[in-house]
Amino acid sequence: MRCTYNPRTSAHAPERMPRAQYIRVHKPMKTFFRPTYYCIAFVLLWIGNAAAQPLPQDSIAFNPEVERQFIQAMRYFGAGAFDSAALVFTENIRLYPRSHRATGCYIMGGKALYQVGKYRESIKLLKDLIDLFPETQYADDAHYTLALNYIKVSRSEDAAAELLVAVESSHDQRLADRSVKLLDALAAGELPIGQLQLLAADAKKDETKALFNFYIGEKLFRNGDNKMALEVLRGIIQLPPHIQYVGDALKLMDRIEKTDILKIGIALPLMLKSEQAGVRDQGMEFLNGIQLAVDEYNLDAPVRLTLEIRDTERDPSVAARQVTELCSDSKVVAIIGPISSNEVFASAGIANARGIPLITPTGTSNGIASIGPYVFQANPDYDTRGRAMAEFAFKQLHAHTASSIAPRDAIGKLIADAFLDEFKRLGGDVIDAQWYESGTQDLRTQFKVIRLHGLQRMEVPFIDFGGKIKNQEVARLVAAGARRRVIDSLIERQGKIELAKLLGKNGKQIADSLRIPYLTDSMRFDSLGLAVQSIDVLFAPISSSEEIGVVGSHVKLFNIQTQLLGTQDWNEVNELDQHRQYVDNVIFSSDTYVDNNDPGYRAFAAKFQKANNNRKPSTNTLFAYDVMKFVANVVRRGATSRNAIAAAIPKTAPYVGLHTTLSFLPPRVNGFLTVLQFKNRAIKKIGQIDLSLPTP
Repeated sequence: MRCTYNPRTSAHAPERMPRAQYIRVHKPMKTFFRPTYYCIAFVLLWIGNAAAQPLPQDSIAFNPEVERQFIQAMRYFGAGAFDSAALVFTENIRLYPRSHRATGCYIMGGKALYQVGKYRESIKLLKDLIDLFPETQYADDAHYTLALNYIKVSRSEDAAAELLVAVESSHDQRLADRSVKLLDALAAGELPIGQLQLLAADAKKDETKALFNFYIGEKLFRNGDNKMALEVLRGIIQLPPHIQYVGDALKLMDRIEKTDILKIGIALPLMLKSEQAGVRDQGMEFLNGIQLAVDEYNLDAPVRLTLEIRDTERDPSVAARQVTELCSDSKVVAIIGPISSNEVFASAGIANARGIPLITPTGTSNGIASIGPYVFQANPDYDTRGRAMAEFAFKQLHAHTASSIAPRDAIGKLIADAFLDEFKRLGGDVIDAQWYESGTQDLRTQFKVIRLHGLQRMEVPFIDFGGKIKNQEVARLVAAGARRRVIDSLIERQGKIELAKLLGKNGKQIADSLRIPYLTDSMRFDSLGLAVQSIDVLFAPISSSEEIGVVGSHVKLFNIQTQLLGTQDWNEVNELDQHRQYVDNVIFSSDTYVDNNDPGYRAFAAKFQKANNNRKPSTNTLFAYDVMKFVANVVRRGATSRNAIAAAIPKTAPYVGLHTTLSFLPPRVNGFLTVLQFKNRAIKKIGQIDLSLPTP
């Protein structure tokens, strides 16, 4: 019995033939459709059947055993037993590499391996077919099946290259049509402009060139480069009108010409002049986040946004010059950046004077937003960070007493002073404030003082009525709320009474205000076995995570039983875990918190990785993405001029971003911070502080 196969008939439109003479295998195709312009849906097409190409009998002799195994493998394939089919096809190739069924075993083996998910093995087999038998009639089918495999292993650019070969070499219209549909979906989706340009240069047919150029134009338009988009699309409309993308290009050109464009100025340290490895990473992380947010906005925006990008070179003078240039462009309606406080101070005044809103994603110094009404800080400043922890301690932890231990540098002083001032303003009692030089390992001197003052607060004040007490002092005590009967009894028996029992929990303060003399029981200061329990919270805004163990060990050594509080630099799980015997339960604020299991974040991360060569988003990326999304939302709501955007930003409701919540209520500094706690070897979110509204 002889088994023949013609890929131009039986693969896609098989004819019925006598079973004794022919074996026919046919599987229905799966199809996919592309939503116009933007969506991509990869539903991989089932490749109709393919069998073997009989080679000339005068060159390769007919082998009955090969024929028997081949027919058996085809039966397996037709029955859906792809594992068995793949095994027989590949074994046939191994035993009879140059048989009359060799090419058939290669193509069908590749298809069977694809069906069972062995994509890399399928790729190797199909590439061997093309390399060993370059003139095979199955070349187009092999390229198409290679593309399907490449898509499965996330190699979209390789898939597109294989589909291009299939489209332009196939004489089978159905296979060509399926290749075009899949190529269209890839071009509309994740293929970058640069790759599309390479493919367009390699394409030989007008139809294929038009496909690539159409999506180049569309993506240029999406990026806000209308001029270049129109230039590319004009080349398409010169082609014969029967080509599909001619009509699509005309529609897109009409849409572009009717679309308004606003520019967002970007001032970042891109370090384009530097050749040092890694120095450009920070700026690019910010830029990639901004670009993704703009791309998402432009998908359905009535007013499109484009980026006008400037490199600040990490130089305040360069930053000032670049911001000046952005201000001079009348189409620039807002500026995002710079990211460092010194660059912001050098340039924000220029933007404010020119009436253009400037939003720094990460500048944290005090006083940036106070430069003027057009300047906004997306990251809480040092004052906000200190006040936020004071409010959390007083209102959420119900702390009434506090001490601090902080670096003596400028940042440490600003944060600690803000904490202490706010805690006192809220009604709390500050027991002590100690300072140290950043990097110091020995804090015994500071903690001795903290312990001493804490112990003093544990001394019990009392009045001894056995001594001399004046009548006017008795009268003042009665006026302050002490019961006369109790006082008379104490005088009669010359007794003693604690101020708290006589005048309430604030007895000491009342006695001080009335100038009533009192005594205290002396504490034993020489034993660390006595725990200090009078300090409700100890605030430690360390200068780096390396100080976690230093501060934590001293708290333990001096037996101070308190709730340890911190700021951003405590957010280092490895250091915390290493010193967990000292710092378990520490609570600290952070300007960033990402839940990796959150569906919204996971969707963002997947989209970002697809657009950036599988690179994972960094914290910098999240800062930039959230700020750009906030600005885009302001524009979407109708603010399209500089003044309108500046006026709308403080009035916009808090935006819940990926890394934090953003709000720019006066004084135009974001007041949201996340509260985290290290407990049981893990950092967990326990709350959020909102200082965006003034505290009464």
